[in-house]
Amino acid sequence: MRRLRLHTICREGLCPNRAECYARGKVTFMVLGDACTRGCRFCSVEKGSPRPPDPGEPERIARAAHELGLGHVIVTSVTRDDLPDGGSTHYAAVIRALRDVTPPPVIEVLVPDFGGDLRALAFVVAAGPDIVSHNMETVRRLYGDVRRGADYERSLRLLHEAKNVHKEVMTKSSFMLGLGETMDEVIEALMDLRRVDCDFVALGQYLRPGMDQMPVQEYIPPERFSWLEREAYGMGFREATAGPLVRSSYQENRLYTPSTGGAPRGAHDARRISL
Repeated sequence: MRRLRLHTICREGLCPNRAECYARGKVTFMVLGDACTRGCRFCSVEKGSPRPPDPGEPERIARAAHELGLGHVIVTSVTRDDLPDGGSTHYAAVIRALRDVTPPPVIEVLVPDFGGDLRALAFVVAAGPDIVSHNMETVRRLYGDVRRGADYERSLRLLHEAKNVHKEVMTKSSFMLGLGETMDEVIEALMDLRRVDCDFVALGQYLRPGMDQMPVQEYIPPERFSWLEREAYGMGFREATAGPLVRSSYQENRLYTPSTGGAPRGAHDARRISL
């Protein structure tokens, strides 16, 4: 990563699973710089004025994916409200560069909300990712406090629109628990995701990355995560995973095959889908 001057959310987000994932040769790239234009209260990524997009970054990510032999590449970004297209052109360039890798990996993009610009989202989906992910992060009631600048319905609309652009694309989202939500609110949020035909969901414990971020309100016991996972499967999610250290890009240890609903475009039958 250092040699190719690439950022990762693993490092910038102070992910508790970084050592485990790096040891397994797994990484989540973070594009469009390391400074975010939003001020979400849970996140440790630097806030401020970002630099212009680096035009050489897509090719360097493709090179890293090839050198690391990644069969599943996850790309996320800071939010770039300063850019007219929210960074969608850059995302599309990264996807196209990864499509040229031999053999082509499963491509998953974890996108921001693009300020509600569905044309920007359509540009990303048209570039051909296998999975479009957008994290809800928390329940409806807490959105204004936890995700400043974001909107609950806007995020749901983005996940819904990804399917409208390309019905075969898989969609994914995740939630943090322990921010003061009730279990009824979590169930409601899961039902909202199913209402927009979201395929994959992940639920994990919020862990305060530093004193500048909001405090933990509750530590959720493992058995409650297990119950939520069963509930999610009962709602019809193709794949659900829940646990204290689960994150949206954590663990490619479950196989998604035709027997469970069909592999993503460009994937082999046994290609792993990361949650």
